[in-house]
Amino acid sequence: MISNFEQMYKILLLNYGYNKKSIYKLIDMKSKFNWQIFISFGLLFSFILIAFSGVILYIAPEGSFSRWIGWNVLGLSKKQWEGQHTVFSYIFIAFCIFHIFRINWELLVSYFKTKNFKLIYIKEIGITLILLIFVFTGTLMQFQPFSGIMNIGRNISQSFEKGVEPYEIPDAGIITLEQFAESYLFISFNDLESRLNELGFKTIHKSITIEEFCLKNNTIPFELYQVLKKEVPVKKNY
Repeated sequence: MISNFEQMYKILLLNYGYNKKSIYKLIDMKSKFNWQIFISFGLLFSFILIAFSGVILYIAPEGSFSRWIGWNVLGLSKKQWEGQHTVFSYIFIAFCIFHIFRINWELLVSYFKTKNFKLIYIKEIGITLILLIFVFTGTLMQFQPFSGIMNIGRNISQSFEKGVEPYEIPDAGIITLEQFAESYLFISFNDLESRLNELGFKTIHKSITIEEFCLKNNTIPFELYQVLKKEVPVKKNY
């Protein structure tokens, strides 16, 4: 009776030209943890997340305004996307280091050990350095097309401000309810607390920021301010 291994060997030999040594190598690769696959997929997935979060941050409105209108993508605020982008950038760097030292180190060393190294690879190294310096300088000095790329993102970011009246609170992520009451509604915190209770809001504390308060009450700072402007006579501080 033909064993399973012999059946597999015949199939691989007929269809793919594998010999027994190659088959044993495949079995060994499957039975052991494959660092090359782990690092390759780690680089791929972390790159995708960095690229995706980078695009989101590229078009995101300015920080304080994004908090004012409760701007989010897929339920995550700009601040949360910044966190994802930063953390996965570190993960990507870690995988790059593993990729260099675990997979490509011998290859890189062989480049430097090659006789006449400078003559052989001088064009590639020179073009790489020139390209990097060109992009860095162009972005810094705001030359085209780099300034145009930045302007596209800026225009998309500013488009979110259309239809929203100028916001009077500097930063909803910093201003507390007490500061909000005294500096922008010109009432005491106790008066604001009473009014918020009547309107059905919860988690009313002096030290909680407007952003945190709105998150806990499923609203955004802009909408909260609009409601309170109707409920409380807001004076202008000239």
